[in-house]
Amino acid sequence: MNSQNRINRRKFLKLGVAAGGSAIAMTAIPINLVASDEVAMDEPLAQAMGYVKDAATVDTGKFPKRAGEAGAKQFCNNCALYAGEVDAETAPCSIFQNRLVRGAGWCNAWVAKA
Repeated sequence: MNSQNRINRRKFLKLGVAAGGSAIAMTAIPINLVASDEVAMDEPLAQAMGYVKDAATVDTGKFPKRAGEAGAKQFCNNCALYAGEVDAETAPCSIFQNRLVRGAGWCNAWVAKA
């Protein structure tokens, strides 16, 4: 192994500091910037969870959790898994790997905010 290809202690420490600084900088990026695309209703996970972009269109026969007076108050924007402001049109959802969902939407994983 020639001396140009070897990593000495100084180079190793410089690389470690640069990698650590990059990791810290990545944690400063807000989750809204990381979520890149909106969940489509025809995706397999969205269908399995009963996700709809408009909660008024939920089939309450298939998803009775959304039925009744209590169910009528369930929307993505008041769910504990919704990582955005209540008045945001879209925000990341942890069920869908922090991809964007509609605030006016609903899915069967809805959980009341504490």
